[in-house]
Amino acid sequence: MTKLRFSLLVGFLVGAIIPVFWGVLGFLLFNVPEGQFSRIYWDAVYLTCPFWRIDGEKALILMPLLNGSMYAILAAFIHKSLGLRMKSKQ
Repeated sequence: MTKLRFSLLVGFLVGAIIPVFWGVLGFLLFNVPEGQFSRIYWDAVYLTCPFWRIDGEKALILMPLLNGSMYAILAAFIHKSLGLRMKSKQ
């Protein structure tokens, strides 16, 4: 497996797990009163998982796939930009 494919796989897996993490944490923190912590929590959710706003049952499938794809694209961009920087230093 090439380094780029590994980066894409890791990026996709991390991105796909993030909505699951926020969903489980949301159930655990369901009864937290509205306040600063709640606002910070939801800001972090919407920042790291912009597809959280998808409604309905389709969100169970689409959210991890879209978020994972977004993180894989970001990983590819970072991998390529770091690779170019490393080559230019040599």
